[in-house]
Amino acid sequence: MHHVLYVCLVGVDKCIETINDMIQRAKAEAGLDPNTPLFTLGMSLSGGEQKDAIDKLIALMKERFPSLSQNYLITTDAIGAMATASDQGGVVLISGTGSNCKLVNPDGSQIGCGGWGHMMGDEGSGFWIAHLAVKMVFDAKDKLVSPPHDVTHVRKAMEEYFQVTNLMGMLPHLYRNFQKSHFAGFCKKIAEGAEAGDALCQHVFTQAGRVLAKHVEAVLPAAQEPLLSGDLGLPILCVGSVWKSWDLLKPGFTEVMDGLGSSDKSKSRFHGYSLLLLQQSSALGGANLAARSLKANLTLNYATNAKVFYKQSFRH
Repeated sequence: MHHVLYVCLVGVDKCIETINDMIQRAKAEAGLDPNTPLFTLGMSLSGGEQKDAIDKLIALMKERFPSLSQNYLITTDAIGAMATASDQGGVVLISGTGSNCKLVNPDGSQIGCGGWGHMMGDEGSGFWIAHLAVKMVFDAKDKLVSPPHDVTHVRKAMEEYFQVTNLMGMLPHLYRNFQKSHFAGFCKKIAEGAEAGDALCQHVFTQAGRVLAKHVEAVLPAAQEPLLSGDLGLPILCVGSVWKSWDLLKPGFTEVMDGLGSSDKSKSRFHGYSLLLLQQSSALGGANLAARSLKANLTLNYATNAKVFYKQSFRH
């Protein structure tokens, strides 16, 4: 099973109740007895790399919902996605409400960049794009920073989306009544503005593309040779709704990646990359990892689980 749950934000009790409700619904849909535990339950959760928290979560689930599953494996949403797309590793680059990047080597070793939430990270995510756009409106009004382009479109879109008439009206949305997912939803309006030709909206997405590529740059030195020498070059699995706006991210993203392909530091190893989208739920990867942890195997057709939507080679 797969579900992105911010345990830190919703609390442990709410988290395990939600998981139990989901699994029991899934059992019913599959025609299974709700009182018979599953053999194993694999979950890829946002925040799933915190071992102490995960051990506590599993112990609580076994105690409160003994008929849920005999065994558990909890990993991150990034690792679940990668396990769906490939058993050879690659980079997972998440940009949804938040953002995260994980490199998984063929030997199973991992290195990450980001994933620290909106106060410390989430660069290039829906939240980050929405925040950057709103911040430019505030800074222009205060004359603190001159915007690179006119803010009129973004200001009007902001007032409409958040149903406010001035900047003071934004304060409850930013503080007392702050909801990350709702705030991040403003990213969609920035995407619509960019597609309609607004220069500031386009600028914000270019910046997002740059900073997402910087995550890849951060993990690239740890990539083992087999990951870089295949037909795809470095495979980068793109997860999250912001990737639907690839055409808007592309100028900034490719600029940074092209720089890596031509830099003296990395060009001898880094010969190209491919961007892939999942065609199946990352629940598959979570289930497969859980089965493998018990020496069982699910047969996955990796070739159909992900497809390439952009490819760039730097071979001369």
